[in-house]
Amino acid sequence: MKVLLMTPISGFVELPPNIPDLGLGYIAASLKDSSHNVIIMDWAMKLSSGDFKSWLAANKPELIGIKVFTKDVSAAKKTISIIREIIPEVIIVIGGPHPSAVDPIRLMEDFTKCDFAIKGEAEISFSSLLTEISERKKNSDREFINKVRAIKIPGLVWRDKDGVFANPISLCHNLNKFKFPPWEIMDPNNYTINMLGSEKQGATAPIITTRGCPGKCTFCSAHNISGRKIRSRSPENVFKEMSILYSKYSVKKFMFMDNCFTANKKHLKMICKMIVNDRMNVEWDCSSYENLDNLTHEMLALMYDAGCRMIHMGIESGSEHTRKAMNKLSDLSDIEKKIKLIKKNKIKIGAWFMIGFPEETKKEMNKTIKYAFSLNPDLLTFTIAYPLPGTEIYNYIKDKYKFQNIDWSNFDIYNSEYPLSELSSKKLTWLLKTIRIRIRIHSKLKKISSILIRK
Repeated sequence: MKVLLMTPISGFVELPPNIPDLGLGYIAASLKDSSHNVIIMDWAMKLSSGDFKSWLAANKPELIGIKVFTKDVSAAKKTISIIREIIPEVIIVIGGPHPSAVDPIRLMEDFTKCDFAIKGEAEISFSSLLTEISERKKNSDREFINKVRAIKIPGLVWRDKDGVFANPISLCHNLNKFKFPPWEIMDPNNYTINMLGSEKQGATAPIITTRGCPGKCTFCSAHNISGRKIRSRSPENVFKEMSILYSKYSVKKFMFMDNCFTANKKHLKMICKMIVNDRMNVEWDCSSYENLDNLTHEMLALMYDAGCRMIHMGIESGSEHTRKAMNKLSDLSDIEKKIKLIKKNKIKIGAWFMIGFPEETKKEMNKTIKYAFSLNPDLLTFTIAYPLPGTEIYNYIKDKYKFQNIDWSNFDIYNSEYPLSELSSKKLTWLLKTIRIRIRIHSKLKKISSILIRK
């Protein structure tokens, strides 16, 4: 079959990233040895709606898989409408964070023009679905779709005359069995990625070493896709992919995308030692899981020698009361000590915060703002708490305002009629704008200070 894997048309998406999509890459890799012809159109796709229509008419894929984030529901629907207009008979499958978190019935009511959805990790499920469709399509009509429902494909969601049905998800515990993303069609050199904290020239590539997160943050829905247990690729497997990207695609910068990259001390240490022993001249950044115990002086020194130039930390709030409501584990004094130790080892800090958490007061928000700037991070990011489906704060907002579901096609966190905190959305948005202006000023002052110190 001719298969198109894609993200929504970038013109429909607010601030689309310009980075290879690893999710689509892993699915494409799972089909690599099959007879399917796979095409990827991810965030590097800059086609207009008209160009996309022309491409569809000329290429006529038989099945299209679309990755959907909650913020991009409207963009995904517009993209699907274009597809149905040009190729009415094509099979459409949606997957990704949003389909994995939303109730199946609600999901299929929202996406009336798709045939299937896949919840959770999709490498095995998508491949199995294509196999079944390929065999059953020999009937030369769309009735074969109804017959697929009897197949126990993990995470598959479908509808028929009797309603909407969904199979339980299944997680793969041996991540080494997955093939690397097809970098030959996702060449990192075709993307404009700014890896903050690095001054090295060369291409940048995202990479993931673990799946799953044991955290129970009330605003996060990641567990709906990959579960709460951390599963790791072997250090050898990770380093092999890095070596391919380094030697074949001139990648000099890596972005470790997993939340729990630093969670396993032995795993982290082995990857760093392999980079050092091979004298791989690279720089990279990573995120640190809530448990910061592994970030010792010895480990941080090794990480720096291996190329680590920035660690991103999801601190989220400077109020212990709010952090407790978020189910955050570490306390703020421990975070401050750890940040000082990280900086002492010449690694930069990216600090992430949010405002507008359920029942958060203006006083607590001001405490967060003050705390965030007191850390003097190299990268400071503020966002508004977003009630993602599948999270505790989504259930909170439904209970607070007595409604069943949010219309994600029209939901705008900046103008929402359903604020989570004591501030209205209008006041919260104004506060966010003032914080971001202050961040820009702070950043400029840091640059000037750095130049003066060098002189």
